[in-house]
Amino acid sequence: MAEDLREDPHTGINWHKHPRGCPNYRERWLSDTDTRKGEPLYQVFCFLNTPPVTADEQAKCLTSHSGCWRLKGRASAKTTSAPAPERDTAS
Repeated sequence: MAEDLREDPHTGINWHKHPRGCPNYRERWLSDTDTRKGEPLYQVFCFLNTPPVTADEQAKCLTSHSGCWRLKGRASAKTTSAPAPERDTAS
């Protein structure tokens, strides 16, 4: 299917943004697929190159209205794992 990516997902009319989904997530439905041969019904594109791999990840993409859930998770992990600043106790 990668060879069928002839249309730019940023501007192509066949690529659709999910109304409550991540602003970087796009999908397009494929009309001429044969599911008996294992061909997909739709194609997913992520502008941040972090497309969902599992159904659970896709559900997170479709409900992450304000941005990428992966990047939010990384940012919160950095803030929680960052060491507390040292205080000068010699006064």
